Parts: sequence; structure tokens; C-alpha cells
Amino acid sequence: FHLTFTAFMLPIPVSQELFRAFPKQTMAPNDATAADASPPSTHEDVVSRVFLIRHGDRFDYANDHWAPAAKRFGCLTTDPPLSALGHRQAKETADYLAETISKNSDSGIGSNTNISKIMVSPYLRVIQTACPTSDAFDVPLSIEGGLSEAHATPGDVLPSPEERFAYFPHVDPTYQSLHRVEPTPGFTCPKTGHDCEAFAGHYTKRMGEFAKKIEEHHRGEVIVCFSHAASVALVAALLKCSMRELKFAACGVYELEQINDGPWRMVNNGDSNPHVSETSPTTYPWGFSEKHFQEVDGGRYFGESEGVGLDYFVPS
Repeated sequence: FHLTFTAFMLPIPVSQELFRAFPKQTMAPNDATAADASPPSTHEDVVSRVFLIRHGDRFDYANDHWAPAAKRFGCLTTDPPLSALGHRQAKETADYLAETISKNSDSGIGSNTNISKIMVSPYLRVIQTACPTSDAFDVPLSIEGGLSEAHATPGDVLPSPEERFAYFPHVDPTYQSLHRVEPTPGFTCPKTGHDCEAFAGHYTKRMGEFAKKIEEHHRGEVIVCFSHAASVALVAALLKCSMRELKFAACGVYELEQINDGPWRMVNNGDSNPHVSETSPTTYPWGFSEKHFQEVDGGRYFGESEGVGLDYFVPS
């Protein structure tokens, strides 16, 4: 079947701008169990909260004619837009976030319940997914390189924040990214041929570095991050758990919380998306497997030679 791609946006003004320590484990912590593991916070506590959201349904997965046409017209085939379904999921996710944050505020959870930053991957489908949330909270979108897709292609391959701003006035073109993705020598994107970051090993390491930057720069804040399925590695980095059982649904929402300087805990699991009214099998819940770190016959994956695998973030 084919979905008709539609997008409707209103310009908005650009505004001014981690669980109790887990033992070594190979399974992801159950969100309900984790929530019971720590005492409730008080107004005196410093509460840090991260909402991590995957983009909605992809246009190219729902419409297989798009990629060949995009290639023919010189477009970047790794930067597709959302499908019509993806746009509906994005709006429903913004509504879910508004309801969740309102409940947190009413219940007095934490010292601050206002969103201080919405960070987004530089890719089009992610920016589109985040726009309704930007509208709902009147918070601009900060394009963050640390949240980039797997096989990220640094440099001027993707449009700059200034160029995105021309079509998405939600974007704050003055934001300085916390993390800069570097290409791995000798690695190219299997779809475009551009120099890229080695996946999955160097991507996983990047998520570990980015987790530390979140803790350093956004302690005591509520931030929303829009990214891709592979960013379950960021969840594992904050929770210090395995990636074996972590998956990410389209517009799934991981909610992570840290009280004071304690360990992070999972409040909501993003492996499903019950807040959206419709899903498609084309953009399915995704997670890492052993193959993504195996270096077999010069294949496209990487990691095992540097000791990076599914349990990379599990304390030894």
C-alpha cells in the first residue's frame, strides 16, 4: 500500500533558550521493578529526568518507491521524511508528553518539571517527530550531533541547523551541539558511500560519552531527546545495563530519572508505544543483537575487536 505524505506546520517564535545501582546483569531492568527500587523524591531532592523518544513511522519504509526516486534526483536516501502515519504518531506523542509532565507537576515529583531543552538528531524524520512537542511546550529544537543516526556521516552531508531553520522555524540555529561525531577512518556508509562513524562499536562508545555530557550539562533538569532506534544504547549507558533486551518502538518513550547523585532508574519503557492509536509493521521495535558487533569477512558491522558488545555498559 502507499501512504500520501502530508506535512502541516505553523511557524513559532524561537524561544530562549539517572536507579539504584544495578548488579552486573545481562538483562535489561524491568521498568516496574526499577520504579519500586528507589524511594519517591521530595521537593528538596535534585531530580534529573530524560525522555528519550524514537522518531515515528518512516515514509521510505511505508513507500518503497521513494528511495529509488530520491537517489535518482540526487537526494540523501538515509534522510527520509515521516509518513502520514508518522506525523499522526508525532502529534499523539506530544499529547502524551504533555499529559505525563502535567501529572508529574501535579504530584510534586522533583524540584523542576518544566522542559529545559528539546534535543533532536539532525535527521529530517526526527526533526519532524519533535515539531509537535516543540509547539506544545513552546521550547525550540536544539539539533544535537550526539543523537545522530547509526552510520552517521559527519560534515556537510546533512543540512546545517541554519538550513533546517528555513523550513523548520522550531529549530534554534544558535545552539551549540554537546557532541561532535567524527568519521572512523576506513569506514563508509553502506547506503551512501560517505565517510561515517563505525557501527555499532563507535556508535555505542559515542552513546556512552553523550550520557556523561547529559549528566554534566543537564543535572536537575527535564530534557527531551528525539533520536533513532539504536539510541537504546543511550538508555543502557545511563542505566549501566545490558542492551540485550532493550528495544525501541516507533515513537516509543523511555523515561529515565535520577535523584540527586544516585543511579538512574527507568520510569517508562520505550519498547512499546501504547499512546499512539496506530502502528505499522514497517517501522517495528528494533534492538541490538550480537551480529551488530561482529566483524566477519570485512562486513558492515564493527565492535568486537575493541571489546564493544551488548554488555558494554554493564559494570565489570
